[in-house]
Amino acid sequence: MKWILKIIVKLLVSRLPLSYGFWKTIGLFRHGRMDSADYPIKIFNLHTARAFPLGLPNGATILELGPGDSVASALLGFSKGATQVYLVDVANFARSDVAFYQALALDMKNKGVAAPDLSTAESINDVLQACNARYLTQGMASLRAIPSGSIDFMWSHSVLEHVRRFELSDVLCELRRILKPGGIASHNVDYQDHLDHALNNLRFSEAVWESPLFSGAGFYTNRVPAVCLHQMFRECGFDILQESFGKWPDLPTPRSAMDQVFQSFSDDALLNRTSHVLLRA
Repeated sequence: MKWILKIIVKLLVSRLPLSYGFWKTIGLFRHGRMDSADYPIKIFNLHTARAFPLGLPNGATILELGPGDSVASALLGFSKGATQVYLVDVANFARSDVAFYQALALDMKNKGVAAPDLSTAESINDVLQACNARYLTQGMASLRAIPSGSIDFMWSHSVLEHVRRFELSDVLCELRRILKPGGIASHNVDYQDHLDHALNNLRFSEAVWESPLFSGAGFYTNRVPAVCLHQMFRECGFDILQESFGKWPDLPTPRSAMDQVFQSFSDDALLNRTSHVLLRA
């Protein structure tokens, strides 16, 4: 069972004093695929098209939660006429080589898409400044620093499942606080175990799974089922405009192997492999 091996390996290597950059280089830890040009374009277009079929309103203030390995969304927000872009993460994971962003800007121009002038950029801060973007890397503290009712559009992709369980509700309510009245949010969530694309994470008790050892080892998900997460959005004051679910045909992990907490959920609730939700403040 390779999920067991992955847990063992990640538990061991997470204790070594090596940087995230090293682990990303060898492919063991990675925060998404946002450091390749095509992927962030695909994700940005997916969420903006869902929220604004006629196009993102010009002059919008936008926010991406969990940009991961690059600040490419800053360039994409600029291309859509956003006047302010916030990128919020729990640490600085973004690649800092300016050549990557210059190449992305050139590719955008070649495709007839508006792009910032990065020809004289010498640092990632220059890139952000050219895009009217702010890269905030202190998680909850960064969200709390953003003014109430200041965001027109926000999105995340395979991020919310990684927010620690104890602060998930607070994060969702902060997102609601900073969204303008009538503002739109689009979130994709992946409920798979990120070990073997099943529900092996549900095998563990809360005490084990939420322990510092497990939560800091690079495979943590908060294990909040889709039906519960969508209800948490409502409790924080969001209106759900659309919701959809990607389902397994059968439970990928035996119910008998799950911790007792999760055995109380119906099969239909646990079969939700992914979900998308479109929200309005």
